[in-house]
Amino acid sequence: MSSDKQAKNMSYIHQILDLHQQAVEQMDSSNPIEALNATRKIQSLGSDYFIAYTVSGLLIDIGSVLSDEVLIKEGITLLQNNFKEIISKEKLTPTAYYNLANGFYCLFGVKRGKNPSYGYFEDTELDQAKELFRKALEHKIDNQELLSQIYVNLGNCYDEVGRAVEAQDCYNEALRFNPEHGMALGNKGQCLFFYAELSDEHQGTILSEAYALLSEAIEKGVTPQATTTFSDYLKRIRQLTKNKEILEKKFEYPGYKIQAENNFEKFLIEFCLEHKLYLNTCNFCQKCDAAIGDTAIIRKMKMIAKPNDDSFLLLSSYLNHLKQEYSTARFLLILSQYKEVNLDFVDKNVKLINTLDYTRHNIYIQLIKEAFKSFYNPLDKIACLINDYLKLGIAKTKVDFRRVWYSDWEKRSIRESIKNNKNPALNALFDIHKDFENGAYVTLRKSRNALTHRFLNVRVKLEKEDEENMTEKTLFVKTAELAKIVRSAIIYSLFFIYLSENVKEKNAKGVMLPLFMNELPDSLRRRV
Repeated sequence: MSSDKQAKNMSYIHQILDLHQQAVEQMDSSNPIEALNATRKIQSLGSDYFIAYTVSGLLIDIGSVLSDEVLIKEGITLLQNNFKEIISKEKLTPTAYYNLANGFYCLFGVKRGKNPSYGYFEDTELDQAKELFRKALEHKIDNQELLSQIYVNLGNCYDEVGRAVEAQDCYNEALRFNPEHGMALGNKGQCLFFYAELSDEHQGTILSEAYALLSEAIEKGVTPQATTTFSDYLKRIRQLTKNKEILEKKFEYPGYKIQAENNFEKFLIEFCLEHKLYLNTCNFCQKCDAAIGDTAIIRKMKMIAKPNDDSFLLLSSYLNHLKQEYSTARFLLILSQYKEVNLDFVDKNVKLINTLDYTRHNIYIQLIKEAFKSFYNPLDKIACLINDYLKLGIAKTKVDFRRVWYSDWEKRSIRESIKNNKNPALNALFDIHKDFENGAYVTLRKSRNALTHRFLNVRVKLEKEDEENMTEKTLFVKTAELAKIVRSAIIYSLFFIYLSENVKEKNAKGVMLPLFMNELPDSLRRRV
């Protein structure tokens, strides 16, 4: 390239960047119309991929502020039409995926703003946004602020569908990359506000933390719109808190103390904390002893007074099965990783043939395989709980997590009693189902099918891994991931019942009887 042409090209790029900066500054000053004018000036300079890349993100952001679907769609279309060329430039790839994801997320937000029920038990732009945010994270990103923003927006996607546990994980990741990120702090606090309602005796503590996060977010600096929203939440927390002075004090958490009778129990507790595998509502926090143990239960239900109604005991029985299956699967996974006990003797007299395909067989790998299969099983039990609680009338032998949602499986027709249910925790379970069907968890479902019905090969040497062929490390990572997903699903099942009972209590006309849990003592669970 000649020096004159190079200078002209640099001048062209600087002109685009200067106008982009003007648009951003106008947006920061709450002048979206002026920002749009600067954006249109960029468009007037040409139609190459760099202009499309620059303009599309601005159109999406401006359209979101103005709640203008047309502008957002224009940004999405412009980006899609130039996407192949844009992502051919390695430095632009993560941002391109992020901008496109953000477009679909903003489009969903505008529609949800007009209709609060939009997105319940249906496919929406949010599904595309989640997939694209995850795609962005698959690429190398050196920009810590961009990484933080991607995690914030992915967390927002989870929060919108009721998946508060995954949302908290994303906000924590965002703050790991940028501890000063105001929107990460505020959105985490906002998510905790709703989570607190479901946390029983820890509600006050979680509300105090939500208050601190929301206050810090405003202090760090967020958009004017977010400032208004976060301020409203601060007001609501103050209304719910009797002793207002507590909210202004920095809460000192005591930390947790591991008490174990032997090294294996200590390893088990540490493993569960590290991988967040305990069934309790404090697992995300881990700042006190409440983070240890599978303490999540149906604490109470409200029943309209009528004889022989054993719904509470039936649902509690389901939960007992769920927790015991889950804890057993978790034990198998932990045992496979515990190095202080040598289990090689199990394979001592098991004669195997060298099949020359680098496949590995031993008790440790088999323990992980059995754990994987066992972790998947509680999902169908959750379907049984949904079937009975909503009185769907599905025969017990035909209930499973894939089909419980549909009156017609082939057409994927959602059952009316589910479609009309606006319980966010039930929608969270449905979203997990969708991820297993055609989203982020498809490979987990396929690996489970291979394990159960065919073969899953763990190999020493592999050119390319897939759902039926992988290394031992990949199998462990997949199993730990599945464990966290199923843990969330069990928690959402409890949230579903809790929120449903609150609605039932508000709408009840008959005499309501509170039913409280009666915990099974340890003495009745030990081997006789």
